Amino acid sequence: MAIAKCSFCGREQEDFKGTFLLKNDGSTNYYCSSKCHKSHLKLKRDRKRVSWTEAYRNVHKNAKNQVKK
Repeated sequence: MAIAKCSFCGREQEDFKGTFLLKNDGSTNYYCSSKCHKSHLKLKRDRKRVSWTEAYRNVHKNAKNQVKK
């Protein structure tokens, strides 16, 4: 079974329980929940500024390591 990774929060799921957005250029976006779907498309939030996303954790993890040194 294929593993799908959410385009907004970065969560990986084996079972298909979210939604796929197919664009005219052929690219696909997978959203694990309506929360991710609305945050990305309707509210136009930046993944790096939302605390529950993988991108936010990666950015702020690096910042914390630099402060400790």
